[in-house]
Amino acid sequence: MRLKLIFQAFLALIILAIIILFYYSFIFEKNLDEISSEENLKKKEIVINKEIAEELVNIEFNSYDEEGNSYYINAEKAVIELDDKKKNLVKLYGVVSIINIKTRGIINIYSENAVYNKINHDTSFYNNVRAEYLDSWMISQNLDVNFTEKKTIIYNNVIYKNDQISLNTDKIFFNMSTGDIKLEMLDKTKKVKLETKYESFN
Repeated sequence: MRLKLIFQAFLALIILAIIILFYYSFIFEKNLDEISSEENLKKKEIVINKEIAEELVNIEFNSYDEEGNSYYINAEKAVIELDDKKKNLVKLYGVVSIINIKTRGIINIYSENAVYNKINHDTSFYNNVRAEYLDSWMISQNLDVNFTEKKTIIYNNVIYKNDQISLNTDKIFFNMSTGDIKLEMLDKTKKVKLETKYESFN
């Protein structure tokens, strides 16, 4: 009987040792891993927050030039990073812009992203850009508005359409002062593809 009790006590000690070993090997280490992951995540958040000086929601900018032209831009979100703050640059998300050229009409621009210069108002729109001017519209991946030189450049997978024509090109240059438009292909061996209601040209 006494031998049986000693055996049961010994068996209980083995089971207890196994449970303790299991706890420290799996559960305790798992908790340490989770704590370490949380600390790393917090560190990453701190680093990200240190890189961002300001983050604003539903922001808009308005500007006018000496000729009476106006420029309006609205974004769902604006982020000013520390490096960009020194350059007066603002990263915009969910962008809508209206350029009112007094002698030429209104240009509406839409894009997923843009970089806006708060000093000279130059703006680089990118990612699914759409521009509407008079009865025409253009889609591309990039559109740069340079107010300093009064020109707009549309590039990367450009499609231009209106009621009469449809064309594909690599670049469109638009002079905001004269209204002149210039088309350009990056590969000089290729030509701009132009289609009208009646025929197609290359």
